Amino acid sequence: MCVQDKDSIIVKGEKYCLYTMPLDSYWTRWKPKPKIRLLKTTCWRGYVATWEIFRDNLYLVSIKFNAIDGDFGLGYLFPQNTGKVKADWYTGELKIPIGNQLYQEFMEDPVYDSDWFVNKKEGKVIRQQYKANY
Repeated sequence: MCVQDKDSIIVKGEKYCLYTMPLDSYWTRWKPKPKIRLLKTTCWRGYVATWEIFRDNLYLVSIKFNAIDGDFGLGYLFPQNTGKVKADWYTGELKIPIGNQLYQEFMEDPVYDSDWFVNKKEGKVIRQQYKANY
């Protein structure tokens, strides 16, 4: 298995890598994930998304989704929305690596100076914490 392509997240105008996949918690029995086509082994989930934390809320800003019938953006998954989508379905922890890459084990995600953990409940920030990795 390969290290997978990561989503990204924008916080206060700065773009970071995101080690969490908030969209995966959107899919349910009532909203199943659309069928994907596998274009490369570094993206088994079939999409790469950009997120933003704005005014303590999490938003899905853009997505490239590799569906069976082509590549699509936000309108494919959220046709009722124009622009970014408030991720009020997401409750959990976002892991954002910060700083310089310290090392990377074979087929593992790189380890950075520190990790920024942002806890969300229904898409809203409820707690933040930093953890040094050195």
